[in-house]
Order: sequence, then structure tokens, then C-alpha cells
Amino acid sequence: MLFGIKIDKIFSTKAKPNMKYPFVVILFIISNALYSQSAVKESPLNTIENNPFFHNYNIENFYLHTNKSLYFTEERVFFKAYVVNEANNKPNLDTKNLHVNIYAFNNQLILSKLFYTENGVSSGSIALPKDLESGEYTIQLDTQWNKNFKEGSNFTIQIHNLKDSKTMTSFLENEETEDHQNQSEDINEDSITFFPESGSLLEDIENTIFFNIKSDDQAQITGKIIDINTEQEVAKIENRNSTSAKSTFNYNSNFIAVFNIDGKTQKIELPSANPTGFILTKTNTKQDNTVNFKLKTNAKTLANTDNKFTYAVLHQKGIVNATAPFNLSESILTYNLNFLKTDLFNGLNTVSVFDSQNKLITERSFYNKDKTQGDILTSIINQNKDSITLDLSLINVNKATNISISVLHEDSKAIDYKSKIQNTINKEYTALKDNQTSSFSYKKIKNKPLLFENEKGLIIKGTLNSNIKKPKDYKVILVSPKNNILLSRALNSDKTFEFKNVYFAHPSEYSLTLLDKENKIIKADFYVYNTFINYNADSTIIKPKKLKASKNKVLQENIVYKNTELPQQKNIEILDEVVLDNIEKIKEEKIKKILKENPIIALNKGFSNYYLIDINKNHESLESYLRKLPGLDIKYFNGETYVYLQRKSELAKITLDGSPISQSRGFSLANQSVNSFELITVKISELGYQGTFSGNVNLISRKDYSKLKIKNSDVKQHKTNTGFNFNATTLNDSNLFYPIKQTEKEYSTIDWIPDFTLNPNTTNILKIKKPIDEHVKLIIQGISLDGDLIYKIIQL
Repeated sequence: MLFGIKIDKIFSTKAKPNMKYPFVVILFIISNALYSQSAVKESPLNTIENNPFFHNYNIENFYLHTNKSLYFTEERVFFKAYVVNEANNKPNLDTKNLHVNIYAFNNQLILSKLFYTENGVSSGSIALPKDLESGEYTIQLDTQWNKNFKEGSNFTIQIHNLKDSKTMTSFLENEETEDHQNQSEDINEDSITFFPESGSLLEDIENTIFFNIKSDDQAQITGKIIDINTEQEVAKIENRNSTSAKSTFNYNSNFIAVFNIDGKTQKIELPSANPTGFILTKTNTKQDNTVNFKLKTNAKTLANTDNKFTYAVLHQKGIVNATAPFNLSESILTYNLNFLKTDLFNGLNTVSVFDSQNKLITERSFYNKDKTQGDILTSIINQNKDSITLDLSLINVNKATNISISVLHEDSKAIDYKSKIQNTINKEYTALKDNQTSSFSYKKIKNKPLLFENEKGLIIKGTLNSNIKKPKDYKVILVSPKNNILLSRALNSDKTFEFKNVYFAHPSEYSLTLLDKENKIIKADFYVYNTFINYNADSTIIKPKKLKASKNKVLQENIVYKNTELPQQKNIEILDEVVLDNIEKIKEEKIKKILKENPIIALNKGFSNYYLIDINKNHESLESYLRKLPGLDIKYFNGETYVYLQRKSELAKITLDGSPISQSRGFSLANQSVNSFELITVKISELGYQGTFSGNVNLISRKDYSKLKIKNSDVKQHKTNTGFNFNATTLNDSNLFYPIKQTEKEYSTIDWIPDFTLNPNTTNILKIKKPIDEHVKLIIQGISLDGDLIYKIIQL
């Protein structure tokens, strides 16, 4: 006869950063004496505290939403990334630097970009190189901190090179279709797999075995468990659904499982059970606020166990939410464990049981999914020719929710329905159930120093190349107007300096200035190291094996298009002469306008060459730009830069907005960004108006730049070699054009809203692009402040 102790109340406490929660739990249990018929003889405090399986690190998880799933070379991939705490799925507020890496189908790194993350979200775009081969590519989200624990999270997209074959790949539209449902295979010995509920079988007690069955949707499955010795049926096999079944029976002999699948009989010999040990089974309960488990053992195990102290933990990959210590009794073989549902993690949960030596004796994983799923209701407020205004309302979500929205044509073939945000969590449970991962993924890092720090911003390191006494009496000033940055750092005794947590866009420029203790500028030269971040993307990745339970291969179909049907690049070579003429006319008109505002320079019109500077394309220094211009030469003397006339080998006369600039101490604007200027004129000949000073090189500043353009030569300009990508986040005109309307509908994106916040219990007005005569699909994904995942497809 089996007797049981029911642990009716398990005191639990949330895991704290200093791992003090086991002390609180144990003291509560001892004082209430609710958990054992005999007092604990030895203090269990050190046992739980020293368990190498537990940790309290803030580990990141990543989700990704792209504007579509199929791209062409030279297109931009628009994306929204969500960074959450693995333990509770809430936005990770500590993450600042998000690295987005793209790997080719051969798992080799193609590119790596840095993006700024705030409140757990980041968005941006990445331009695809034009020379990529067609195939499946991987987008990886990663951080420096994440490298301590695991590889970055991987997501797949399809890329098609327009120079390749015109056979295109598209995603099938049925988002519920699974591979194994479309495969027609005969039932064989490999079509049925099984696993004990607790991972092992134990003699002389009741065990539960689950069976996975590969079959067609409509397969009729029946079965029974047969004792090999008596040839008697001991239990039925319960059919759970068309692909799974289970059976519960007392394991006191050798058994076979006999299945009848659509009239075909198949027998599977079950393995022998362990003579000693423990198993853990999940049981039903009438209480709505708890989840229940039974810890079972046999008499032989208890007889061989000296120290009866045992404890169970509810955890997710080593992060503990609740503990249940108790003592085993030689007369009790079954122990009921109840955990509050409020202590459950979202998604994967594991109950693990340890002995007094911190040896893992059994465990059971399960998936916790909130029955009340978050949803979005949509109502149309207004529609005009090319847009529609919507009111989006949150359902079953109590906190603000950040979402991203991709607006695609109704006939789009660029949607991968398997890439929805919930699938990231589902894959973890499937992999654990199939023994592909451990429930304690991070146990090896306990009590070991972590190699990678949490990276925030960039690091600017350098050294002073000038001779000074008492370096500590000096400080270095870093200024970057473009990034609104002004920082000061004391010079170290070895003349080195370091700026941490610097948030630079790339490309951008910054200046370094040396000040003495009187705050006077001191002439100085600096050497700046090229390494601005510590993160290095892995050169290759190892893609995980396909999960056996659900072979989520990308469902595809091949469609053949004519050369004239697929999109083409908007290269300058294919623009007709009319367009080119218009561009030249626009440039001429702009130059005329600038010269009209600068009459001194205009007097020499006809004797000068004019160079209109594009602020979006020209990011080099003025020195670098002038070096390329005909008739000019750049020379260096005593560390200073000088601009010379090439033919005469004499100093060039330079003006800034009509005022002359002396080169007696070098060209003070050499390191200035060339896009600080709107127009540069170069006049090599002496012909022209002689009555007023007019330089060989005339610089016209942009009106939106500071008038203080003449920089002190003691202030050294530098350029970033890496930094944050604050590029296009909203969809603009594509660099592709579609020859026919049908391919545009199948592969283009109408609109992309990367960052929109939905607030509960109120209206949320949003205007999106939508042709009035066309049906569209809105793909919405997001996460609330409570960690609720949102995935919604709305058809308009």
C-alpha cells in the first residue's frame, strides 16, 4: 500500500541577484513544520546555496520581425528586433548594443552591423550587397553579454540575385501546414518513437510513457501494452491525437507495445526499467491556481538512501522561481508537490529534484501557455486614395505593447508564416522534449568569471603623441556636434585616455582637444586605436539540426518568371538621357543660386571649376576631397597640412565664405568634414576679376552649419571606423522597379511601421499606406511590458 505526504503549501520566493532566496525558504519551512514527519537533522542551507545548476544572470532572448521574408540583392532588409529577459520575457532594459549579423547559406559571415537598443527594442535597415548568391540566409541577433551564455538567435530569410535564374521561390500561404502532414510515407519501425514522462523508467511503480506517431491526419490508432512473460494485456494505449498517445501501467516485468494503425499492426519492445531511482509525473488537479506533480520512488531506493533530505525546484534553465525542500520517509513512496501558477515562467518550465549531494535525480519539463492570448481589434476610421486610418485596440493585454507592422499586398509571396514571434519559445520546449538541449543550459558558468561584459556604446581609446610633463594635469575633450556629444576625460600617467559608453552614429566625425589645468588649449597630436567595440561576430555559425518532432522546413514552391517580369535595379546606366539632363539642370540652378548669394566668387564665373557637395554621399575629410581635385596638391611639413597649387608649387589662396584663410600654421580646415560645405570652387588660372581678393580655393559653408568654421589647428579631427547604424527605419522608395504590376504585388512591401506603441483601454490611431482599390495584409508582431507576445494578421 502506498502512502503519501502532500505538500499542500510550498513557500516560494522570486530569485534575487545575490542568491539569498534559499535561506528564506528553508527558514520558513522549518518554522512551520509542514513538509515532513521528521525534522531535518542537517541544515540544508549550504546544499541549496552551492548547487552548481542554479544561476541568477540576466540572460537575453531575441525576437525578430522583418518587413518580409524574401528579398532581392541591393534591397534593404527593414527589421524590428525585440530584446527580452529570458526568465520572464519582459523587455530587457540593460541592453544597448545590438549586433545584427548576416550569414550566407554556407554559414559564412557576410556582414555585421551595430544598432542602438532602448527599452528592449531596436529597428533599422540593412542594405544587401549586390553580389550575393541566391539562397537561404541567416540573420543573427547577438550582444557581447550574450556570448557568455550561448550563440545569438538565428532567423532565416530568402535572398534572390536578379542576375541568377528566373526561377523564384515563394512561401506557401497556409500557415498551419506542417511538413510531416504533407509527407506520404508507409508506417515503419522508425515511425513510432517513445519517451518516459520523467526521462527514465522505474521498477515496481506506475510509469507513464508517451508515444509519437508519424502518420496521415486521418489515421486510426489503437494499442495496448502486453506483458512478455504472461502474454497478458496490462494497459491500454490512450490516443491523445492523430500523432501522439500515452499509456500508464505498473512496471514490474518486460513489456511490448502493440499498435494498430489503419489496420496495420506494429510491435515495439519497451526497455527494462531501472531498479532504483525516482520519477516525476504531472497530474491533474481541481485547483485552478496550482500545478501538481507526483514524485515517485520504490522501496529499494529508500533502503539505499542514507541522507533523506531532498528538494524540488521550479526553474527555467537554472533561474529559480520556487523551491520545495522535504525529507524522504522509508514508508512513503509518493510525494505530492504543488506549485502556484503565479510562480510559473512564460513558456518552458522545469521541475527538477535533487538529493542531499546536489545530484539531479529526476525532472519533468512542461510548457506554460496563457489561455487568454493577447489580441488586436481593428476598426477603420477613414480611407482615401493612397492611405487608410485605423484604430487598433488591445485585447487581453494590460500593459503598453510595442509593435511593428508590415503592410503587404494580398497576393504577396514574400511572407513566411512560420516566422511568427511565438515560434521562438515553442522551439525551446520541442528541443528539450526531444533531448536536444539540457534543462540547465548554463550550469557550466556557475562560480566562474564571465569573459564578456555588457557592452554599452563605443569605446574611444588613444594616446597622446606629444611631449608633456605631469600628464595627470591635462585632460582630453571629445566633441561631436553631429551626435550632440561633449565629454571630458583626465589623461592617464602613461598619456593614454579612454572614453566609454560613447554613442556615435557611423559615419561621423569628432574632435579631440588637449587642455591643461588652466583649461587652455595645448597643441597636441593624438593616436586613436581603430577598435571601437569589443564585440566580434563569429566568422561561421553552426545551424541546429532540424527538430524531429516537427520538421519545420521552409515550405516552398518554385515559380518561373520571364526576364521582363522580375524587378530590376535602378542603376544609373538604365536612366534615359532626359533624366540625366534634368539632374544636370538641377545642379546648374543650385550653383547659380549659391553664386548669387556670394557675389565675390561669382565675379570669376567662367574661370573656375565648381564642385557641388552632396551631404548624403560625401563623408570624407576636406583634405581627402581636395587631394582628388585637378590642379591642387597636398603637402605636409612638421606635422601640418598645406594646400598647394600643383603647377606653380606655391601655397593656394583659400577663402571661407569670402574671408581669406591663412596657411601660416597649416591648413586649419584639413580635417573638417567636406559635407560641412555646400560648394567648392577651384580657380587655377590668374585670369578673372583682379580688384578683390579671390582665392584659388573658395569654400562655401552650409547655412545649417555653425558660422565658426575656422577650426583651431590645435583641435584634431577624427572619423569613426565603426558605430551605430541610425539609417532608414521607415520604408522609402525602393531601388527596384517592377516591370509588371503582378510581380510588384507578389514581392514588394507597401508600408513598414517599425515602432508603434499600443496602450490598453484607449484608442490607438495609426495611418498606413494602402491603395484604395486593393486588399492588403497587415503582419503585426510585438511584445508588451509584461512579456505578452502579439502576432496578428489583419486583412483589409
